[in-house]
Amino acid sequence: MSLRFGLLLPHFGPHSTWDRVFGIGPRLEELGFSGVYFRDQLGFTGGVSFENPSHRFVDPFIAMSAVAATTGLTVGMATLTPIRPPVLLSQMVGSLAYLARGRMVLGVGLGGQPNAFRLAGLSIDDRVALFEEMVAVLRATSRPEASHRGPQIGFEGLTLDPGPPTDLELLYCGSSLAAIRRAVRFTDGWFPGRCPFRVFDRLSERLREEAGAAGKTMRVAIVPLVSLDRNRERALAKVNVEGILEESRRKPAWRPDGPFHSADDLGGALIAGNSDDVIAGLRQLEARGVDEVVLDLRERMDVYEESIEQLGAEVIPSFVPRPNNEGSGG
Repeated sequence: MSLRFGLLLPHFGPHSTWDRVFGIGPRLEELGFSGVYFRDQLGFTGGVSFENPSHRFVDPFIAMSAVAATTGLTVGMATLTPIRPPVLLSQMVGSLAYLARGRMVLGVGLGGQPNAFRLAGLSIDDRVALFEEMVAVLRATSRPEASHRGPQIGFEGLTLDPGPPTDLELLYCGSSLAAIRRAVRFTDGWFPGRCPFRVFDRLSERLREEAGAAGKTMRVAIVPLVSLDRNRERALAKVNVEGILEESRRKPAWRPDGPFHSADDLGGALIAGNSDDVIAGLRQLEARGVDEVVLDLRERMDVYEESIEQLGAEVIPSFVPRPNNEGSGG
């Protein structure tokens, strides 16, 4: 099966525009992208350290609904966090899946922004229990006459129509040993986000071991930052490499894989260079068993549309050949 390509849409940040969120979908389909992905947050101010401060954040469920209704793209979330009442979330997911005709995948996780939990009337200290109940309710309400007893909510004989699909694909977002355990226990795959090869290789080996013991086959997706330019030096010069390195150094789960001193240490999390360089980086992910690559262009919003066109013309066809309709008919 060929590598699938998604795109993280800029529904957040100072460079977000209507056209880049709601208008670009049909062109992405033409260029060979199979899906688009969105973030989840409340009280957004910029998120990670290398982002520019901004309050712009279009609600992911609104954005996903609009794209699902106007294209054939799969819509996905990375990362859906447990900041909504679980039954309300199940109703939203069921309705979105119905609109999207099943073209939906949810990356789920604990969430790491205390303010988002506070604004939802919750505490980040409870996020593990909240996450587990979120998943339990999504699974339970995929069938009629559902019952559930948990720390937040209990119900019996609940039917949501449309409810979450019985085959709803959940991928666990995180890049730690605990994330691997939760991925195998609660979901259908692993979605580590930005993840350098040296971290990915260690954790993917553990994923194979734990999934094998559980008798599961896990899907794997990843979200590398991409910078396209005439050569690697120019491409790296346009990226906040030091900010990405600093973020990497602050992750306790990545300390066994450090140190992170240069752009070369970010291989897998950052792919930079010309089209051939990007293809080579993607080949390394493909060789590691990655099923889907969600390209993140947030560091190159100065050439966002140009980068998408170049990816569609020069990179994606190396992995997803375009159908050849010449010679048909007659």
